[in-house]
Amino acid sequence: MKLILNYLSIHLKVSLEYRLPFFFSLVSQVLYMFIELFAVYALFSKFNLLGVYSIDEILLSFSTVWFAFAFSEMFLRGFDNFARLIVNGSLDLLLVRPRNIYLQIFGSDICYEKLSRLLAALGLFIYSSGKLIKHFTIGKVLLLGNMLLGGIILFMGLFIIGATFCFYTIQGIEVVNVITDGGKQFAEYPMRIYKKSLRLVFTFVIPITIINYYPIDYLMGNTTNIMYIFLPLLTFIVLLLSINVFNFGLRKYHSTGS
Repeated sequence: MKLILNYLSIHLKVSLEYRLPFFFSLVSQVLYMFIELFAVYALFSKFNLLGVYSIDEILLSFSTVWFAFAFSEMFLRGFDNFARLIVNGSLDLLLVRPRNIYLQIFGSDICYEKLSRLLAALGLFIYSSGKLIKHFTIGKVLLLGNMLLGGIILFMGLFIIGATFCFYTIQGIEVVNVITDGGKQFAEYPMRIYKKSLRLVFTFVIPITIINYYPIDYLMGNTTNIMYIFLPLLTFIVLLLSINVFNFGLRKYHSTGS
């Protein structure tokens, strides 16, 4: 824990060395998120879908995935930029240190510029859930927490899988961004607007639907199945699989000779 706090402290000090650019980065991150939100709202208005899906349902779906993605971008930047560690030989240095490799990759890059986006998404999540849910119960509160946790765990797994590709391609490949950024953009919208075949792909291949689509169904009263409360926690399976795949790639790694 002390090492984690040291990593957080060091990267915060680095970020605050240039306070004005850091401040503008914080503002730009929030503006970007709200531009995306406006695009979603404009699209739904254009096709008269606001009568089918309430604005609060849209906000909850949007904020869930943006919170999880912002958290992963902030604290898993080392995995997102893993190719850089391989290319410049930094990974070799990390491997000879007597510390957990995951902890070292985490500490290699922490992006505090995403903090504003993280807090803004959390604010939207709290606001929309408060408007959407008329009567709070222990189950619904637990489900809301599981949605955020499940989203974080899912994108953690996807970022780690993305880093694994770098063992074989050296440089990252664009398909990783299709999975992470593309998955985020896919999940910004209520899932019922997509065809069933596409929802199945994002349920059993890249299980984004289990962090917002099915939980929101439960919150809206479309189902009373209590298992929906714990459905977002199935993303731990993705995380465990991604860790095993990453460990396999790490065992096959023989350095780039940098």
